[in-house]
Amino acid sequence: MALAEACVDRLRGYGDPDAAGACRLCELVVDLYELGVELCDHEVESRARRLADCAAGLRRLRDLSSSTDLFAHACQELVGRGGFGRAVLSRVENDTWRPWTAHFSDGYEFESWFAGWVDQPIPFAAQAPETLTLTGHGPALVQDTERAAVHRPIIIESGRSTSYVVAPVLRGNEVVGLLHADHFPSPRRVDDFDREVLWSFAASFGHVFERLALMERLRAHRDLVRGILSVTAHSMDEICDAGIDILPEASVGAMARHALFPGAAVPGPRALEELTVREAEVFELMVAGAKNSAIAETLIITEETVKSHVKHILRKLGVANRSQAIAACLGTSQPPAAAGKGYAWTSAAGLARPRPSERRDARQPPG
Repeated sequence: MALAEACVDRLRGYGDPDAAGACRLCELVVDLYELGVELCDHEVESRARRLADCAAGLRRLRDLSSSTDLFAHACQELVGRGGFGRAVLSRVENDTWRPWTAHFSDGYEFESWFAGWVDQPIPFAAQAPETLTLTGHGPALVQDTERAAVHRPIIIESGRSTSYVVAPVLRGNEVVGLLHADHFPSPRRVDDFDREVLWSFAASFGHVFERLALMERLRAHRDLVRGILSVTAHSMDEICDAGIDILPEASVGAMARHALFPGAAVPGPRALEELTVREAEVFELMVAGAKNSAIAETLIITEETVKSHVKHILRKLGVANRSQAIAACLGTSQPPAAAGKGYAWTSAAGLARPRPSERRDARQPPG
């Protein structure tokens, strides 16, 4: 359009509008404006198609049945459908962001540098784009990484990124993850529309994740109730077969508890309410029979952290060991998860972090 404007300015200098040069300039200006309109239409169509492709990718993610699959394929859909060269999904935990899964158009990148950054804590430094994203709950555009307060070791030194966009993954009003994307290995820099594409994808991805986590949590509670009912039914059969009279004040939970763990104390509702959100999730998995290693894998924390939570849970419930804690749960009407007010990045419903092999598979298109 600048060329067309230059032609118009030159046309004004002609004294005779019928001169051959003036006529030629008029034709050129018309051609340039028509070309500009065609380019604008092409850009609009291209952007609409890109957004439609992102929507199709999100529909594929909604059809997945587990959070593990969701995380394994999120970056893959963002790259394949969103028009980016690579994408990284990170968790937000304890004032840090931790790279978790990624997908690169150049698959060699995963092993060459990203694998060494998986689950490494990166602090939210002042003025960093990630910090602004965390506090503002919106996307950020970095057009020149050399001039921005980025975390150089991963962004520039390892990732060799010259520009990128980052958007938060929200769960309610809480930022639980970050999505990074750029056009590497292409030298093309990201622009405002790239930021809008990523923000649209991240916002919808947060809703998909929340829905799937809720379904997994419901399935876990269903299985827990089935297990308790099964133990209760077995205990009642044994009592009936033995011909023992049941005291009027005995509860079903107490029968199961005494049948399994004689002498275990039953905590009141206040004891369960004292559990933090994370302790409630750990307790729920304990009751389901999960070992420390399984709990750590499910909640994406270390085994030492699990042991610390278990110790706090036993102290708050006033019991001596895990068996008594489980028996206490069977003897109270309040489910262990009732103490939690809200829920964290992972649910206690078996949301396991993808293993390294699963992360590598995430680079391949989903079945």
